Amino acid sequence: MKSVLVRVSVASVLATAGLTAHSAVILNLSGFAQGSQNLQGATPGFNVNAGAFRGTLSNAPGFNADPFYTYCVQLTQNFGFGALPNYSVVSGLSYFPNFVPQVAPATVVDRLGKLFTFLGGVNLPATSTISAAIQVAVWESIYETDGTLNALSGNGSFALNTGTTNNTVATLANTYLAGAATVATSLYSISVLKNDNLQDFLLVQRVPAPASLALAALALGLLWGVRRRA
Repeated sequence: MKSVLVRVSVASVLATAGLTAHSAVILNLSGFAQGSQNLQGATPGFNVNAGAFRGTLSNAPGFNADPFYTYCVQLTQNFGFGALPNYSVVSGLSYFPNFVPQVAPATVVDRLGKLFTFLGGVNLPATSTISAAIQVAVWESIYETDGTLNALSGNGSFALNTGTTNNTVATLANTYLAGAATVATSLYSISVLKNDNLQDFLLVQRVPAPASLALAALALGLLWGVRRRA
């Protein structure tokens, strides 16, 4: 009985530690989580409906049943709603070197982690404007190549044109980015749901508290001791 309890403890702790070892994930997107806002980019011809998406993951322990919210990583890649197979979970540190070579991957991961720490995680946005602003802040965190994060200007390949809707969303996005800059330590790990032919999406997970990590280490030690006695 003791061995079984230890195994359950180990499994429950490790299930919160991340999904980066798993592949062949099916992403089920049901649509925008709270509507979207149509935005125009500074790059001519760039036009996008921005906002959070609601979905579930299949073949992904810890995410099979519960809905989660996510944001686009790429600016222009297409995708659809429904079951989207052939996704894999890639750590941000492994993903971003190839995606944005001008920015250190640790910088991108740190920006995103602190953004969602400031926001209190990835939750259902209250309005479509908030939803779009978070998406814009995500893109700015990924694409901006200098140290100044501003959704209306900068040296990155992403910026919004000035305009009524754009300005409202960009102002809120810049508020989030400024708040993230005040965060000392990120509480979230950043992974990417990657598909070679479709849009890639963020997978933001709470980093286990030190007490949980200590529990995992203790449980593993107890399990090792039980196996030795067996």
